[in-house]
Amino acid sequence: MAPQGAVGGDVVVTLTVEKGSVPTPEQGTAALRNLGLRVVAAVLQVTATVAVLQVLPPTIAGVYFKGFVIAYGLAALLRGKYDLFVAQHFVGPQDPTRSTRELVRGLGIRVLIRSAIACAVLLVITADLDVMDVYLRPYLQTYLPFVLAVPFATLALFLSSVLRVVNRTLSSTLVATYSINIMILAVANSASGSEETLLLMLSWAFFAGTVLAAGVGVLITRNVFPAKTVTGVQTAPIAWPEVYAASGRNGLTGIALACLQWGPLCLLALLGSEIQIAHYAVVTRTAQVVDFLIPAAILVPQGFLLHSRLANAMRTGHGKLAVDLIVSLATTTACVAAVAIATPWLIDLYGIDYTRLTDLFVFLFATQWLNGVGRPAIRHLAANWNFPLIRRILFVSMMAAIAASLVGIPTYGAFGAAISVCLGALFLNGQAIQAAFAGCGARGCA
Repeated sequence: MAPQGAVGGDVVVTLTVEKGSVPTPEQGTAALRNLGLRVVAAVLQVTATVAVLQVLPPTIAGVYFKGFVIAYGLAALLRGKYDLFVAQHFVGPQDPTRSTRELVRGLGIRVLIRSAIACAVLLVITADLDVMDVYLRPYLQTYLPFVLAVPFATLALFLSSVLRVVNRTLSSTLVATYSINIMILAVANSASGSEETLLLMLSWAFFAGTVLAAGVGVLITRNVFPAKTVTGVQTAPIAWPEVYAASGRNGLTGIALACLQWGPLCLLALLGSEIQIAHYAVVTRTAQVVDFLIPAAILVPQGFLLHSRLANAMRTGHGKLAVDLIVSLATTTACVAAVAIATPWLIDLYGIDYTRLTDLFVFLFATQWLNGVGRPAIRHLAANWNFPLIRRILFVSMMAAIAASLVGIPTYGAFGAAISVCLGALFLNGQAIQAAFAGCGARGCA
């Protein structure tokens, strides 16, 4: 699996069209190029999934994808409060007296240190589990690559979130998906041996992919946030105690964000079988293709001035927000429909073990549709930061998703997890849209 746009994703740091900037005609060509590179990301996602399923049977593939859950779930937990801090301070106009590059660098180092400590603790726990009892598949040997990948995955996904919140969504996709899927493809198409050997090689391919993703993320963010400052503006030193205190206040809300993103899947990993995890992972990776395409599909009309003219003609904040939501509704529906039409062909590539998963596809595609339609409202909340409101929205959505998971997964397995994720997305985006319109009425929209 990849970072979950389909099942929570970076729910606060998401893209919609920026208001207040009219692009030049040349940006239309750039938007099409952006769409092309996202199509490449989607192809890599699908082909990497096919490559894994061709060399691993469902039971072994479930073990492999459970390793993804360990790495990405823990990464979401470790970086949640910093994602919220970035969403609060990076959306909208930037303070020219603050060195954004130094801030991103310092937070990245802190994220890396925290995740390295968590990695060490997790290694001790897995080693103790192997000592306490003998398992058919030792925990430490099986999940060592995924545990070691936690620091690099956390850093890569944090930097991906930073890029996403400043509307560098293509760069965000490059960091989050390209490297890992390329490494999986390279190993799956060249490796040979027993199923256990292939599992081990693909696990280490994931580790190598996270290391590469973290390196790519560092290089891209250094380019996006140059060291030079605005002429005539003195950059003030960063007050790190205040930054850490501000991010620390997001601690519990960051946990709620991580549980909303990964809670149902973690519960499925604990309560479900390997085959159920494999089924869920395959459908999720397919549904995430929608998330790759939506931002570029939104930017194509923006690049050719179609959306800007309409939005600029609106006189009220409600009207501009409504235009953003209508554009998101149209583009999201088109992207979901396109992927849904291609799904029967993709299922043929996955193999007979992954047929008859229609219910999973319906609910996870519905989750993607909800997240895509609600993006403008989510970004509006980040741009007009109201922490008590955002905390309430995240906690209510998380509680709905976790409660539904606890009830549904023991009975319905992967289908119960899909229903829970969809319910969480419904609560999240429904509350966000209501709050965004209420905010426009109370304060006006920028």
